[in-house]
Amino acid sequence: MSETKPKFISVGISHWKTPIDIRGKFSFSQDAVDDILEHAKKLGIQSLFVVTTCNRAQFFAHTHNSFMLKELFAKHTKATKEQFEQYHFLLTEDEAVHQLFELCCGLDSMMLGDLQIVSQVKDAAKYSNKKGMLDGYTHRLMQFVLQTYKDVRTDTAINEGPASVAHAAVLFMKQRFKQFTDKKILLFGTGEIGETTVKNLQKHSYKEMVLINRTRSKAEAIANPLGIRVAAIEKLKEELSDTNILIVATGAFEPTVNAEHFNGIDREMLLLDLSVPRNIDTAVDKLDGLELIDMDQLNSIQDETLAMRRKNIPKARTIINLHKNEFYDWVLMRNLSPTILALREKLHSYRTDELEQQKFRLSEEELQKADKLATSVVNKIANQATEYIKSKYRHSDEMVKMVEEMFKLNQ
Repeated sequence: MSETKPKFISVGISHWKTPIDIRGKFSFSQDAVDDILEHAKKLGIQSLFVVTTCNRAQFFAHTHNSFMLKELFAKHTKATKEQFEQYHFLLTEDEAVHQLFELCCGLDSMMLGDLQIVSQVKDAAKYSNKKGMLDGYTHRLMQFVLQTYKDVRTDTAINEGPASVAHAAVLFMKQRFKQFTDKKILLFGTGEIGETTVKNLQKHSYKEMVLINRTRSKAEAIANPLGIRVAAIEKLKEELSDTNILIVATGAFEPTVNAEHFNGIDREMLLLDLSVPRNIDTAVDKLDGLELIDMDQLNSIQDETLAMRRKNIPKARTIINLHKNEFYDWVLMRNLSPTILALREKLHSYRTDELEQQKFRLSEEELQKADKLATSVVNKIANQATEYIKSKYRHSDEMVKMVEEMFKLNQ
């Protein structure tokens, strides 16, 4: 196998090894993703898509040079070189392929079976394709991965029941308080996580819920059908004065809530930060009466939903392995295609050469009949040879080498 043949490689950081304060340094904005893809194209990287979420920042690439990929990743983060070296992981070939399958099927998520990640990965791949940075290998791999996700979701219970960051936040609140009927809940940030949190809280009774978002119309689109009050972002500090539980999920790259927001407030309050990078300044945790909980602390929340999902892991992995093997069979046949094509062309060249020699002995009508007959015979031989080569090639490439030598296909 040629050393210059591209490999499927993944480099990144994730919640499994990297603490939340460090993960925030590895978040990529949309502008950063654009710069990465443009830089990758100039470096000659065939294919690359960038997954950036609360819990991971990760490249999936089809390229020759893993060192170059690591350099590209490190260059576009806010982390130091030492932090990158300490926390990053590098996966190549089957490890990278397998991790992509498990990631999209919810087995590598902070919350087992979390459905959000598959859409994020799909969107990342589609965006790279739009930018001309998704090759045929990676495109086909994603097709197998997404089909696997559908089968895992259909044939197992790995995704059933609520189990997400929003779900964990509500579970934590239930553990901390017996009930919410005397609690005012303020939710700042109505993106995907914020909206899911609102829906989870709708299953419980509370004194009042208030939504705040930088774009008020987004908050109103969620709040109005549910009869929830929306407050202006300028009223954040005022609303905090009588709040019992603050949930922040603004998706900003810098803290949107800091100690100044609590000046003059003398009450106990539970603060849940559902964002990476952090959206609540950690200095707030030092203030009297305020308890700050971050994403990593929420990860420790367990309930019967997660216990049920764990029982489905073996079945999910069986489905993953079946589809992964089908993908590798496609790769194998893809690598074999040039040899098969060359063999067919060689066999048909024998046909045309022979007909060329016989055309002076045959009439035009006889020549057409001979060509039709010879074409049929050559196609049958080629088809039978193709099936035989494929069956042997799945176990060894020696057959291909023998065919190439026998018919001088490389000459």
